[in-house]
Amino acid sequence: MKRRLVWLSAALLLAASSAGARDLEDILKEKNVIDSQEANEVKAAKERSSAPALPPLPDWVSKVTLSGDVRIRNELFLRDGDPDRNRDRFRLRFGLKAKPNDETEIGFRVASGVSTDPISNNQTFSDTFTFKSINISNAYAKLSPASSFGWARPYFSLMGGKFDVPTYTATNLMFDRDLTPEGFFETVKPIETTDGFVRGLAVNFGQWIFQENANTGESAIYAFQGVTNLALGGGVFANLGFGDYKYVKPSTVAVARNKNTDLNITNFVQLSDKTIVGGRKIDPTKFGPKKDGFAAPTVDADGKTVPGKAITITNLISEYNVMNVGGDVTIATGMPAFPIKVYADYIVNTDANGAGSNDDTGYQFGASIGADKDPGDALLGYAYQHLETDATVSAFSDSDFGRDGGTNTEGHILKASYVLIKNLSLVSTAWITEPINDVSGRNSNTDYRWQIDMIAKF
Repeated sequence: MKRRLVWLSAALLLAASSAGARDLEDILKEKNVIDSQEANEVKAAKERSSAPALPPLPDWVSKVTLSGDVRIRNELFLRDGDPDRNRDRFRLRFGLKAKPNDETEIGFRVASGVSTDPISNNQTFSDTFTFKSINISNAYAKLSPASSFGWARPYFSLMGGKFDVPTYTATNLMFDRDLTPEGFFETVKPIETTDGFVRGLAVNFGQWIFQENANTGESAIYAFQGVTNLALGGGVFANLGFGDYKYVKPSTVAVARNKNTDLNITNFVQLSDKTIVGGRKIDPTKFGPKKDGFAAPTVDADGKTVPGKAITITNLISEYNVMNVGGDVTIATGMPAFPIKVYADYIVNTDANGAGSNDDTGYQFGASIGADKDPGDALLGYAYQHLETDATVSAFSDSDFGRDGGTNTEGHILKASYVLIKNLSLVSTAWITEPINDVSGRNSNTDYRWQIDMIAKF
């Protein structure tokens, strides 16, 4: 036995130090010094000793999560009185979330699109193959203390920077899904559990600054919201939210349209020539006696003709304090791939006045059946939306509803999706809409808008 151990030790030393020669363990096996099992053990030991050691991954790698998606879209527009239109677009998003510790989160995301459009990451296939823009769409830090205070979970959080709309919304009736407000957001969560009837209860506060001015002060949205999550039994779950969004100096958004042509203003506004107009996409360069963007000429005291000045937007007619109540209910059907979801959303602008005093309300309700997560999942949905001219600030509302987005539109939304393979889906969405109120300068015929998307994500 001792003799065999000596031979094994010698074999290991020779195997580790020799190169290019016949394997020593095979020679020893042929001479019956070691058996097949011992030869295999020697080979395995030699392979382990010769394999290069992989460097350990840096600690920060485990704290970072990457995500992104690419969406390719074909979009068709049909309406009597207008030329048919077909366009192709793409959306690219790439971001990361990092947790340097258990109580801090840092987020960053870049996205395609036009930097002057706050409600779209889309880029149209156009402009003679020129390169497309990438913009910062998210950059935030979030603090959710727990163990620092001896708590089992975070009872409140504070976030600052540029982020996705953080309040609960049953639909995108008030805010487009691509909108990323800037400012601060706080949440207090007295209840967060997986048991019982009330599964969650939160109070949200937001201070979102859309224009800062050293002389006149900041223009902002001050948000307050209460949200609850309920388990109704039998596989039925509900989310309910009530919010109040107070706009300070909202006319700043409309005045910005004079320079930024990508802002979508359909609310009632006053122009510099005292004209009041709304319910349509407003372009100041299309107003005036000759529809050329200039006011009528005047005659001065000396009898000389003075050319008319360029027409601009001076202010919104209404102030905006948007009250919102909404919710959704998910019902298990016994088939995991086919849950039923019903939802509704309602808003009213309690500060609407003047021309917009009777056009202050919006709502959406709908339902869907199916899922859109795993390969083979399919989903069908329907919704109806009604959004009056001054119900909310049009520059931030859904850009896809109607031909031009904005307000003073009602109609149907039909959606179907199918998950082809993991992380690759096909989605078809159609809007059938028309104006709530007929206004001069807007085609009142029914508008058909149809999108077909292929979405790949990770």
